[in-house]
Amino acid sequence: MKQVWIVYHDSSPDNNILGVFDDEDEAYAYQEAVAPGYPDGALLTPFPVPWRSTDHVTEIRIG
Repeated sequence: MKQVWIVYHDSSPDNNILGVFDDEDEAYAYQEAVAPGYPDGALLTPFPVPWRSTDHVTEIRIG
């Protein structure tokens, strides 16, 4: 796995992540299904996953 797809919203400051998917088509389908429930809709973005659970050290930088 090289990346995951994150479906989220920015309509409020809490509980922003709605789903995390390893399949782009499933993520888009979910985004379309849940978007009407949020004033600003739902967003989707790929996020690289550059490590494995067997790695001994993992550094995550966001932003």
